[in-house]
Amino acid sequence: MSSELKSVLNSYASATKNVRATIDAIADADSFVEFDAFMGGANELGEIKGEGVMCGLASVGGQSVALLATNSEVFGGGVSKRGAEKIARLVTRAVDTDMPLVSVIDTTGARVFEGVDALYGYGKILGSFAKAYGSVPVITVVKGSNYGMLTYLAGLSDLFIAYEKSKISTASPMLVSASADGKDYSAANVHYTESGVVTNIVKSDAELKELLTKVLGEACSVFSDSADSANRVCKGLTAKSDVRAVLAEAFDAGSAIEIRAGYAAEALTAFAKLDGATVAVVGVDGKLTAKGSAKINDFINTADNLGIAVVNLVNSTGIVVDAKQETCCLIRNVSNLIYAYENVSVPKIALICGAAVGAAYTVFASKTSYDYTMAWDSASVTPLESTSAARLLYGDEIAKAEDSAKAEEKFAKVYADENSALVAAEKGYVDTVLLPNHSRQYLIAALQTLIKR
Repeated sequence: MSSELKSVLNSYASATKNVRATIDAIADADSFVEFDAFMGGANELGEIKGEGVMCGLASVGGQSVALLATNSEVFGGGVSKRGAEKIARLVTRAVDTDMPLVSVIDTTGARVFEGVDALYGYGKILGSFAKAYGSVPVITVVKGSNYGMLTYLAGLSDLFIAYEKSKISTASPMLVSASADGKDYSAANVHYTESGVVTNIVKSDAELKELLTKVLGEACSVFSDSADSANRVCKGLTAKSDVRAVLAEAFDAGSAIEIRAGYAAEALTAFAKLDGATVAVVGVDGKLTAKGSAKINDFINTADNLGIAVVNLVNSTGIVVDAKQETCCLIRNVSNLIYAYENVSVPKIALICGAAVGAAYTVFASKTSYDYTMAWDSASVTPLESTSAARLLYGDEIAKAEDSAKAEEKFAKVYADENSALVAAEKGYVDTVLLPNHSRQYLIAALQTLIKR
């Protein structure tokens, strides 16, 4: 090795020591092969080693990925034109080789001294990610900070993961806070619980590696052997079980990975396995909100991108009645959700495990749209909630009764019985009716008729 090359390598190793440590913490041992390592430049502020980003191929949990990480020690991880070209080349390589893309972002924004060149660089990055999203699994991780236009990678990624102490803002957090009420709106947890931008929070490199390994294993190995019996009876499920209990009991043990768990609690979105086959699980518990609709819509698009079947778990009294949400985005978000469900190319299965009132049946379980719809024997399919229907249909009788509360309860039960899952099945609107503890067997059987291993 020449002394000149040795000097360059030593200088580069020193300049990229910390970002390389991040990559080594994520990638399997000795698996990272770097591309464009010597791609660099110089300006009035000095020479730029590696253009502030490290790119290459690696394996994570045994799955080959295209992996990049920005170097926060080079101009705060600022995005340059040449660095952007370097990133775009790796993204294109990922798409061309059908390889998942994992990006670790730690940046304070553009290198503003580059002027319009930096804006061109943003265009290169965002354009390449837009082409990758929907073609290969795209996972973006924020470690440290993500200020500026790279925050928009959230909408171009299947998962947008953040370390719990990271910051995310389209502009300077000081500007965002000053224009609001002083609250730190850039905090990762705010974007996890309030904006829904962050899909998962991690506390350490080890936790990130574990999450990536599990997600990539399910997304890229759609079919695998399962140690969990396909005929297992779900002894913990009863008529009162909620959708999260169904996820825990009916799917392969330990396989569930919940996405956006901190956002729109009435909507459950998770990857899980049924007898070794990866599925996208959507659960609706209670009334669906505008945020819940958007959360499910994003997840359905990801399921379609990955080519995995969708399983809905329905226990919903319909769409929330809320004037503020309705005049904001509720109608649009629910409309977008309907469009997404109607246009995905993957199999769709629905299990009504409680109420399916109004739009809850039409959007999440209707035989007009779903390949297979089943319901627990205790479930009901109704245009209105039972109590509301009792008041509407039997209001006079309830008013005249000595005990109006008891009368209302009685007529609500009559209405529910008249609109039970069994009645819906008799009319052809539900394929089968089953006991809660048989949910696993029926879900697996339905899935096996719809997918090819």
